[in-house]
Amino acid sequence: MGRMSLFLVIGFNILFGLMGFNLSRVSIDAVENHVQYYSSTQAHNIAASAANLACNQIFLNSSWRSGYSAVPFSDGEFDVRIEDVAGSRVRVSARGEYGGETASISILFGPSSFAKFAYYSVVEGGIYWITGDTVWGPWHSESKMTVHGDPVFYGKATMRIGLFKNPSSSEPKFYGGFETGVSVELPNDMSELIAAAQAGGRYYTETDLWLTFNANGTVTYKTASAGPETTATIAAFAPNGVILANKGNLHIKGTVNGRVTVAATGSSGGGYGNVILDDDIVYAQDPFSTSCDDILGICSENSVVIANNAANNSNINVHGSIFCRTGGFTAADYNTRPISGTIRLVGGIQQYQREPVGQFQSGSVIIHGFQKNYRYDERLMTDEPPFYPRTRKLEILSWYE
Repeated sequence: MGRMSLFLVIGFNILFGLMGFNLSRVSIDAVENHVQYYSSTQAHNIAASAANLACNQIFLNSSWRSGYSAVPFSDGEFDVRIEDVAGSRVRVSARGEYGGETASISILFGPSSFAKFAYYSVVEGGIYWITGDTVWGPWHSESKMTVHGDPVFYGKATMRIGLFKNPSSSEPKFYGGFETGVSVELPNDMSELIAAAQAGGRYYTETDLWLTFNANGTVTYKTASAGPETTATIAAFAPNGVILANKGNLHIKGTVNGRVTVAATGSSGGGYGNVILDDDIVYAQDPFSTSCDDILGICSENSVVIANNAANNSNINVHGSIFCRTGGFTAADYNTRPISGTIRLVGGIQQYQREPVGQFQSGSVIIHGFQKNYRYDERLMTDEPPFYPRTRKLEILSWYE
């Protein structure tokens, strides 16, 4: 009996000893895990602080490339490397170190595409946004937004000057956010598009150009209204997707199967630099389908104009992003042409000045020209037509941790 008791005492001592050892080990592991977690969190915070310091420097001076090396910070240190990458972009690589742990953050800066805007203008021309107006993507103006009633904005609305309500009881709905004091300037010229057309696209000068896009991925073109026509695949006609008429006007219509940017450049004082929509210009695939890979940029030095012809007197369908550097998107003879139905646009409009496409009576009764049905192509937030005009300031395009 005594021997059995001794064995029990020894067994319990061994058991409790093992339990104590395991509890001690668990406690030690918990402390080590906590210390490691704290160190890795601090390293990440230091890297984030370094990244924000570098971002601020780049916002203040887009040519800053000095970076930082072994800078003491919050009982740790950080490094930042700045490098230029393709497409006028800048990569910021920030590293934070604390207690033997490291963390890295990579940020990509670049001029973003104007195609991201569902609507953009420099001059609003005193035109009101009214009840019934709806914008589905990002909205920006370099002037002020003037509203009458309750227009709806689903994307973020930004403007340089501010918001004016008339009457003051107007209640615009900003479901994507609202910010004033934001400036996004138009490019000074169309030189990048011209260079792209000359380098690997199709470039014409001192002549007008007529393009008819075909659903099979070809384009039929001519340089005179009644001149001979030639058909070629888009890939052969303009390998990089840019087709440009310099010191001329560009006429387009048809069904686009591919990725294309068409442009007309030159001074409006010479009567050129306009893109004329002679009929529907649409994608071969439904732009709201996930399988659609067609994309079109319509760029003009001056204006993009809906022609006053029989084809356009009973609605017009437009798929693409429209950019007008010194003019706007308008309809020829908007105040004298017959009632012409509806502009059904899927894409976006970026223009120097908001232009009319029709004339109304008693606020909403159309008497000449078009009504509007504009839908934003959400693909344009992350994708863009070839060599589409870009903003002049660097913006954060991506942030990876």
